[in-house]
Amino acid sequence: MSERLEQAKEIVKNHALITAGLGLIPVPLLDLAAVSAAQLRMLHQLSKVYGQPFKKERVRALVSALLGGSVPYALSGSSIASMAKAVPFVGSFLGAAAMPALSGAATLALGRVFTNHFEAGGTLLDFNPEKMRAYFQEQFEAAKKEAGAAPAATEEAASDAKKGSTGKLATA
Repeated sequence: MSERLEQAKEIVKNHALITAGLGLIPVPLLDLAAVSAAQLRMLHQLSKVYGQPFKKERVRALVSALLGGSVPYALSGSSIASMAKAVPFVGSFLGAAAMPALSGAATLALGRVFTNHFEAGGTLLDFNPEKMRAYFQEQFEAAKKEAGAAPAATEEAASDAKKGSTGKLATA
């Protein structure tokens, strides 16, 4: 394994751990903003490792386009987990259970996609989000398993959050 690839894997692993921790932020949507900022920082560091000029606006656009078709599939769980934190009493527990694993998994997948692209000689100028979307989803699923984030937990959190927001949870 090349030194550059080792550096990239370390950057991705560290940022996955950081974003998992940021997923514990108890304020809905603030956790998502913090995770997004950390992911952008990760991509900046990967760009440096591979000698790629980094333009924040370009990278944000690429990530948005990459995740655009994946949002319902991959990130809706993160959004639901974040919003679940707003449900009194149980919400913070539900969000804390799902958000760290989903944030870490999304970061791992994103980092792996860009590392793979850079390793193949790609640049930020020739990155094709549509072509990389399936690979992102594949990596996200693999990372969820690695992080122990079962889809059932996400679905359960979403169901419980919906019950809480409609007032159908039993109160003591």
